[in-house]
Amino acid sequence: MKLFLIIVDGDHAADVQRLLDECERTGYSEIPTVLGKGATGRKLGTRAFPGSSTLYFAAVDSDCAARLPEALRRLRDQGGRDEGLKVYALDTTEVV
Repeated sequence: MKLFLIIVDGDHAADVQRLLDECERTGYSEIPTVLGKGATGRKLGTRAFPGSSTLYFAAVDSDCAARLPEALRRLRDQGGRDEGLKVYALDTTEVV
């Protein structure tokens, strides 16, 4: 089992949700307004630094963990590398 941390520009959150929904037996949590600074600059929800990101925590089985990274790469490449999509994967074990 893997835990994916997916940070995406808020304008593309629905695209990430669609990919997660395509993975059967996948649960995820969403934090819809994440503010901060990354490779694409600051997103602070202000006039000077508009916009925000969305953060997903997704615990996925091994089948989805094998498919999801490539689907996310295709999504990122559609919008260009500067679109704002970062993905991290951690090995995880369900304990309760």
